[in-house]
Amino acid sequence: MSVEIPSDLPQGRARSAPRRAALVWPHFNARSLTVWRRNALAWRRHAASSILANLMDPVLSLLALGLGLGLFVSRIGEYSFLEFIGPGLLAGSAMTWITYDLTYGCYDRLHWSRAYHAMIASPLSVGEIVAGEFAWQATRTTLFGLGFLALMAPFGIVHSPWAVPGTVVITLLTALIFTGPALAVGAAARAEEQLSYYFNLVITPMFFFSGVFFPLESLGPALRQVAQFLPLYHLVELARAFILGSPLPNLTTHLLWLGLFILISFLLPGRLLRDALERIA
Repeated sequence: MSVEIPSDLPQGRARSAPRRAALVWPHFNARSLTVWRRNALAWRRHAASSILANLMDPVLSLLALGLGLGLFVSRIGEYSFLEFIGPGLLAGSAMTWITYDLTYGCYDRLHWSRAYHAMIASPLSVGEIVAGEFAWQATRTTLFGLGFLALMAPFGIVHSPWAVPGTVVITLLTALIFTGPALAVGAAARAEEQLSYYFNLVITPMFFFSGVFFPLESLGPALRQVAQFLPLYHLVELARAFILGSPLPNLTTHLLWLGLFILISFLLPGRLLRDALERIA
């Protein structure tokens, strides 16, 4: 006999209450910070290797493409190829940091360690668990983003005094936008192999066609229109404005799109996580 998990009440205090809402919103409060603390303590045990592993990929890409391939690429506007891809790699890497960590992390906490089942048996609600995951990904991604910015600085990529606060803004926005989908995919997956569908069909194409490595003007009109609907494109444009000091005439449009993506991210994971907890009871 399965236990029905309410969407808006702590499981430990209202175990048999009926569902009150179809949607489960992130519920940010003091209890949600216990999820953040749990993740932080688990991460602290391998923090050094985590930082090294997550920063190595964008740094190697920056060196191999920016300094290697950049010798054969003419300037893109007023910037060298190295300068052009640096901010784009920061935004794109932030997306992948969140996606790889949370899709597998969610799947692990549902199927293997069953940490989510332990959480929901406490006074924590599903909405508070989701909020704690958002808070942790924002913290972790901001830490990595500032580390990558510090590694970019010696190469002359950082031109703007707004680079540090801008990096915080970019990584926080990226966490708000991509945490929800990653958590939803991890909750919906019935087998670990299914997680790769999201990487291969969504994340990888977005990484390569959002203006990280070349301006969208290089694409045909149809692909250019599609790319402008991708959240990473808007984050890349903001990253270049903050780090390079490049003009951003469509700031309001970028922010409106990002606001819509954040709303979608908040809507996605709660109900799927609640249903997964009931399914894998």
